[in-house]
Amino acid sequence: MKLASLNHGRDGQLVVVSRDLAQAVHAHDIAPTLQFALDNWDQVEGDLQHLYRNLNDSVAHDVFPFNPALCSSPLPRAYQWADGSAYVNHVELVRKARGADMPESFWTDPLIYQGMSDAFLAPTQDIEVLMRTGALISKPRSPLSPMMSIWVSVPRRYMVTLSC
Repeated sequence: MKLASLNHGRDGQLVVVSRDLAQAVHAHDIAPTLQFALDNWDQVEGDLQHLYRNLNDSVAHDVFPFNPALCSSPLPRAYQWADGSAYVNHVELVRKARGADMPESFWTDPLIYQGMSDAFLAPTQDIEVLMRTGALISKPRSPLSPMMSIWVSVPRRYMVTLSC
């Protein structure tokens, strides 16, 4: 089963997407958002599976062409996130760029950190940045979350992380 969140409202709007990614159908009668579906999975899974089968069997109603560019992040406003960094070499390079030593325990202990989420960008959404005196400055996405970090791809010798 393929699910997506259309960019609609604060938490997106759940749609069921066909196997070939060509068509979709709204699932609002079953679950208005992916977060709702996850929170109530035991109650909604069967209906979502049925809608998915109907869509792929060409018997679903109100089918529309699926356009990934109209999608938000699958969970636009997740409650939190955890990141398990498996690429220790990357961590070492980033710490080196900041002038920080690499603790020996990083080579043996799992690297996991937790963060709270305000909102996630859509897969195709631009990251807004401003240029000021040669430095990239990011704008906070909401007054509720004035702290924000962004990784920016720039030439290797200028790799930076931004915090506002």
